[in-house]
Parts: sequence; structure tokens; C-alpha cells
Amino acid sequence: MKHKDTKLVYSTDPSIKQQIDDDKKSAKESQVKNIPPGKQSLKIFLQTKGRNGKKVTLIQGFQHDFTTLNQLARELKKYCGAGGTIKGQNVEIQGDKRKRVAEKLSNLGYQVPNF
Repeated sequence: MKHKDTKLVYSTDPSIKQQIDDDKKSAKESQVKNIPPGKQSLKIFLQTKGRNGKKVTLIQGFQHDFTTLNQLARELKKYCGAGGTIKGQNVEIQGDKRKRVAEKLSNLGYQVPNF
């Protein structure tokens, strides 16, 4: 079932909801292509706005599918010893970890700014 083709507004059937969610996920994954790390230019910066003063290292510019990005985020979180999440094509790492993130990404072959 394609979510664009249906006029379904509400359903209590969990299988229909699961089908629609799977279609949305596969549509998102098919739009993003994996580009080699050497051809990606990333931006790493510190963000505190809208987070009650808490610091978050934000990495933008990834061009990977969800599974590759998820694996990369796990590696970064483990290397930095911090939590984090993926939002869209951005990776967020808790705390000010810009130098450690830049070091790890440059070792993996990404183009990152110097800190």
C-alpha cells in the first residue's frame, strides 16, 4: 500500500499503520544516495539555542542512507563517550565534542574543518 495513493484518514488496524510507516521509511531511504566520505564536506558546530543552555555538537552535511548514518552515529557516540541522536541527515552528540568528532571523522576520510 502506497501512502500517497490512499485516502485513509484513520484506522485501528496495526498492520495498515505498519505498512504505511514502512512505505514512508523506504521512500526516505531511496531518496538519499551514499556518497563516499572523501567527497562529503561536513560542518561541525556547537549549538545551545533552544536547549536550556545545554551544549550539543551538531554535524551537518552527511549524504548517507539511514543505516549507514546510524552506524556512523554509533561510532561517534562511542568514541566521544557521550549520547546523541540522528535528526534527518544531521547527527547530534551531547556536549562540546567538536575536536573529538573532527578527529574521528577525518580519520574516517571525511572533509572537516580544523579546530
